[in-house]
Amino acid sequence: MTGLKDISFDLLSNYLYLVLPAMLVLLAFAVLLYRRTNPPLPFYVRMLLATLRVVAVLALILALLEPVLRLTREYERPRRVTMLLDHSTSMDKQEAGLTRRQRMDSLLTSPDFTQVLQQVEPQTRYFGGNLATLPDQVNADRTALADVMYELDKQQLAAPADLWLLFSDGNSNSGREPTEVAADLSTPIVAIDMATGGGDFDIGVADINYNPITFVGQPTEVLVKLQWQRGGDRTVQVKLLDDRRVIDQKRLQLTSGDGLGEVALRLIPEEPGQKMLSTRVVPVEGEETTDNNQRFFAVKILKSKLLVLLVSEAPDYEVGFLKRFLERSDKYEIQLAATGGRVGNMAGSFPSRQTELNRFDLVILHDPDPHRLTARKDIIESYLSNRGGALWVLMGDRFAAAGPLDWFNRLLPFSQSSRTEVEYVEFNAEPAEGNLLHPVVRLADDQSAVRAAWMEVPPFQKLVPCDQVAPQAVVLAWASRSLGRIQKPPVLGFRRMGPGKLLASSAMPFWSWSFADLGRGSSADFYNRFLEGSVTWLTVRDDFDPIRILPEKEVFTRGEAVRFDGYAFDLGYRPIPGVTGVVKLQAEGTDEGRELDLLALGQGEYSARFENLPPGQYTYEASFHSEQGLLKRVEGRILLEAFSLEELDQSGNPAGMRALASRAGGKAFQAVAFDDALEYLDLSPIEVTSHTEHLLWGQFWLLLVFLGAISVEWLLRKVNQLI
Repeated sequence: MTGLKDISFDLLSNYLYLVLPAMLVLLAFAVLLYRRTNPPLPFYVRMLLATLRVVAVLALILALLEPVLRLTREYERPRRVTMLLDHSTSMDKQEAGLTRRQRMDSLLTSPDFTQVLQQVEPQTRYFGGNLATLPDQVNADRTALADVMYELDKQQLAAPADLWLLFSDGNSNSGREPTEVAADLSTPIVAIDMATGGGDFDIGVADINYNPITFVGQPTEVLVKLQWQRGGDRTVQVKLLDDRRVIDQKRLQLTSGDGLGEVALRLIPEEPGQKMLSTRVVPVEGEETTDNNQRFFAVKILKSKLLVLLVSEAPDYEVGFLKRFLERSDKYEIQLAATGGRVGNMAGSFPSRQTELNRFDLVILHDPDPHRLTARKDIIESYLSNRGGALWVLMGDRFAAAGPLDWFNRLLPFSQSSRTEVEYVEFNAEPAEGNLLHPVVRLADDQSAVRAAWMEVPPFQKLVPCDQVAPQAVVLAWASRSLGRIQKPPVLGFRRMGPGKLLASSAMPFWSWSFADLGRGSSADFYNRFLEGSVTWLTVRDDFDPIRILPEKEVFTRGEAVRFDGYAFDLGYRPIPGVTGVVKLQAEGTDEGRELDLLALGQGEYSARFENLPPGQYTYEASFHSEQGLLKRVEGRILLEAFSLEELDQSGNPAGMRALASRAGGKAFQAVAFDDALEYLDLSPIEVTSHTEHLLWGQFWLLLVFLGAISVEWLLRKVNQLI
């Protein structure tokens, strides 16, 4: 049914008892005014004048009464159906003589589906790593299904679709988990699973876990994670390669069917520098594809041991456990300086000269009294800002009792605004969401496990309540609840002082984690991971020169944007004005090259982003210039892997498709059951009831009517000598 269902006219004025009598008086006055005139006028002139007066009065009254015209319409519209078509690389996998894309195209052009399209209002979108309106705009080297659904939902906020028809194999290898986004969608999804579950044996390198920072002569483990389908009790050989030289190799027995496995390979770096390595599964006869058999990674190799100074007025369990951890590691040489009384042969002092302090790669201050360090203020600040040293402040009773000190507070990421005693209370810390994978707080391999780990470790027993957070500070962990007058005080955080780093912790103890870990039989894993992450992050210097240009990483995946970051600061780490930069990429073995400007992001930061580069080895040359000439030129190499995320696992994900459709309020079907999916669709038109309001007051045309009628009336009265 179409057309008007209801018309209503309402008056919003609260002064009807005044306006209506006034209208009657004004209308009566208009009639009496022009019933007789002097001089006498013809009847038609008097009628015209009276009409103009009545029109002006009605326009005025209409504005005062605030009338509203309401219309109600009922009509039917066809259902809006958006077809989401997967155009990622995994859709090119051949199953039962057809690729998934060919099978999808045959369904889309079938007579039954053509009839469905005639009954609805269709819209087509294509996706892979992005959402696109045309197939050739799709990034086919990855699938970000959750991001695509979120983006489409935003685009359709004004006019949401009644149904999404998703054609995909269910593989989503980038971005968020699709089921999490599906639960918040306003549109139901009917999913058509294009994967048949067929295919031959295939194995690929799923991931590589390794330490990006290693030391000469120190063994380190490279953990290669493998994924396979239709293993069939095969044995594969996995190699760790430096170019073509085999560093280590092992064999792995596969289980039948689909599975996951790990191979631990051993790396002993021989010389310092940046090294490009790879892991490779030796191809096996009958393997569906070998494109996913090799992955590359880069490690930074450092030389010798790092020198650590541990300063404490009164060494306790915290100092003992920390010292033992550093002594057991082959990477550090520890020097303990106990500055309090009755410390025996551990007695020592904080360095008094700059050269003495600069020898150390890391200085750990255990529960210091900042006032006793005032004489060392200049050399501490120079150690951070000029030498690029690292400082770790473990706050405790003496620190809190000493009260705040301005120069020391300026170094800290957080501090006290006034002297406050230590609070003895049990609480846990929770890592900041944006820094879950920061080395200091990363107690586990993935984000959810990191959150759980921080709740699992023994609670802290005391806290130095800090109510000031520095503007340039990064808080890594907060208390999990409010303590005293501070709502969730900071527990861990850091600041950069030029090239130097300062880490601060306001809670203790950490050593109790070691006992708890031993009780769980985990070889003090949480404690060791915390100290290893913290000390390594503090002592490994980033490329933090005031002027620098560097790639985001050394190894990129096919289809991934290659980004270069640039920074241009003076020696005081203030942005240098008028800087321009350029990055040149040259594919090795070819004459092909690309060049991009480093675009200014503000505050001395620059960025260049190369899209759609073909796989291969590239050399780069990047430079900064200003009015004074060349500021910086750097050269290096990067690798764009031929491997893409789409090649890792092409087996399909029917369970994920079912879960996604169910969370969105729809249903999933196999491609072979496409007829059942069409019968499931509700194609009946949508009955729409629309309500509209038209304000007849406060309109500009109403003012024009009033002024026009009054003006013409006055003009006629003037012409006819009534004025």
